[in-house]
Amino acid sequence: MGSLGYTGLPATAALDDAKQATAAYNHHAKQQGIQLSIAYVCATSIVNLKTFSQNWTPDFRAQFSTPPADWLQQDKDGHPLPSWYGGDYRPACMNNPDWRKYEHAIVSFQIRAGSDGIFFDNPTVHPQGCYCPFCMKKFAAYLAAQGATDLPSDIPALRHLAVTRSEDFLRFRGTIARDFISDMRSYARTINPDALVTCNNSLNSPEVFFSQCRDYGYNIDQLAQAEDWILLEDMGNQPRTLPAGQQIEYAPTYELIHSISHDKPIVAITIADADYHTPPNLTRLAMAEAAAHNASYLLWPTWPENIRSAMSSSIRSEADFLRTHADLMSIPERADVILYLPYQTWPTAKDCHALTIARALTANNISYKVTTDSSAPAQGVLLDFPGSPRSIDTSKPDWLTTLRSQLPSAITTTNPSLRVTIHDDPARTVVHLLNLNIQKISSYQDKIVPLAGVKISFTTPLPSIKTITAFSADPAATQGPIPFTIADHTITLSVPAISISTILVIE
Repeated sequence: MGSLGYTGLPATAALDDAKQATAAYNHHAKQQGIQLSIAYVCATSIVNLKTFSQNWTPDFRAQFSTPPADWLQQDKDGHPLPSWYGGDYRPACMNNPDWRKYEHAIVSFQIRAGSDGIFFDNPTVHPQGCYCPFCMKKFAAYLAAQGATDLPSDIPALRHLAVTRSEDFLRFRGTIARDFISDMRSYARTINPDALVTCNNSLNSPEVFFSQCRDYGYNIDQLAQAEDWILLEDMGNQPRTLPAGQQIEYAPTYELIHSISHDKPIVAITIADADYHTPPNLTRLAMAEAAAHNASYLLWPTWPENIRSAMSSSIRSEADFLRTHADLMSIPERADVILYLPYQTWPTAKDCHALTIARALTANNISYKVTTDSSAPAQGVLLDFPGSPRSIDTSKPDWLTTLRSQLPSAITTTNPSLRVTIHDDPARTVVHLLNLNIQKISSYQDKIVPLAGVKISFTTPLPSIKTITAFSADPAATQGPIPFTIADHTITLSVPAISISTILVIE
């Protein structure tokens, strides 16, 4: 029923039919074991503006004080803006009260038809910015909250102010979607107190971590304050090995997002080459990678019907494994160093240097945590050691060598394709082992190069160790007790076979 968010609510008879169909769909989904049915609604896009409202009933039309043509985002001269998508799309303004009333109607329809929540797509502000009267008044309120005084009240003067105070206007734009999602979430919960609301946080590639804030108002730090979980869609960084040997992974992005998540759950879909026909073993690796970084993986499969059963069966074992061992997935991740992310520099910073550092740390199996603590420098990125005044300037070319010299107990492994992520709680140490050496062959096929006899050493804070046990959803992987040696809290062991992923539990 996502099309309702684009083309307008239908007339009464058709609407009744749509409600019944949606309710039946949700009921069937629950009978099939689906725990949550989340409806799709677009946060901004109107398709075919000329016919958008032609089937509205008089009662429905009467609640709006303006026609849909007045709901669009506007340029600095007050003219409606075209969509950046092209075609028949037109961008509605999330601050327009009539558009919000319309979105409330869509939300009401979906929740009352049995949906457990709403996913809002495209909560975007035009790259030029929206200068409609509602945005201008909220921009003035935003500045006043920041301590500004003597602000103009007329719209032309506020538009001029938005142009002259461009960085303030950028930061304000990053709050528009947050306020919209907050309003939709509050409204949804007047119908169902347990309704869940999230949105597309975009981040189609990690390289746009800063620029998507500037270009489209996608500010995850702001959105996370309003949504129930953070949903990311990456078009190319599914973990894997390319034919030339380059390794790709999403783990560094998970770590960056955790620092601005406001403790909201993180859910990501990562695909390869913008191809939603994802091979099963690569999907399983992505699921395991998410679990290793206290996140969840979302699958949007578009498999043809003739292979759908085989593909889903291939993936189910990983889903069942993660569900069975869910108690191992919420243990805090170890942090031997702290990476500072100067997130608030996004209006002016061209690139996110912290992403480069995070990628290097991940590739070298160095345990770290990312923070946006206010003590982070305005320029550059520092690595600190927990509980120590020491820090490392990552702008220096030898920073990684310097770091390694100060981490004598760092993780070591004999295979560069292995990623090791360690989690600790008072009773156990949990180690996630991921094999990145899986290649995409086609939309439906991949190739695993298993790892054999991998030696690993790492430290544990546990005062004593009785057992180390390997768990895996892979039939070809080593499972059960693992022999080990320990000296000065440093464990050394060898895992005979790692296929896609393995978890070691140390107790």
